Amino acid sequence: MTLTASEIDKIAREIRDYFRQESATVQIQKIKPNFYERAKEAIESLDEMARSNISPERIDMYRKVMDKRDIIEKNLRNFLLKRYEKILRDSLFEIGSSIMDRLTSQEKIFIMDMHNRMALYIDGLIQVKNIAPKEEIEPVEEISTVHPDHEKTEAGKHMPESTDPMKLVSVNAEYLPVATSIGDFYLHKNDILYLPVKAAELIIEKKYARYVEFSKK
Repeated sequence: MTLTASEIDKIAREIRDYFRQESATVQIQKIKPNFYERAKEAIESLDEMARSNISPERIDMYRKVMDKRDIIEKNLRNFLLKRYEKILRDSLFEIGSSIMDRLTSQEKIFIMDMHNRMALYIDGLIQVKNIAPKEEIEPVEEISTVHPDHEKTEAGKHMPESTDPMKLVSVNAEYLPVATSIGDFYLHKNDILYLPVKAAELIIEKKYARYVEFSKK
């Protein structure tokens, strides 16, 4: 759907306001959940307006439309650089709800991906690997990348019954999306729950969790 000129102007002002807020503060600021979709829609609408004004008679209008488009894109890029500088900084540390509540669905996926990548990278630099006997395991299920529109269930809430072998694990990664044979879930740090063996083995291999073993008396 092509936006009207007034709608585009409103989004342009919003981009400028968000950029000023991010530039003036140390913490990440809360933005509208659909901000990126609306900004992209404004640029696409200006592209459509420009295409409809490509003619010698409308060359002045074409230039005005393209100038507005260039300004919006420039301001949006400046905003993104400032905001994602903060997101990358915060991804290096433990990420609490106070940060996650300020992010869009796209940003939540990005910050957790960067957080987990950096945790694995740092662990690889400082930890000494223990040589363990090799054992054969079945192919494991893959952790899925969560699409912003894909609803997932919080782990431990209304989890369905499973006929697959289960393992008890303790999660050490914050806000971890995982796909299993019994459903898709968000796992959180310090969650202790049973998962199908294949899914448990994969997240443990990636150091996102560890097995919980009961001592035998």
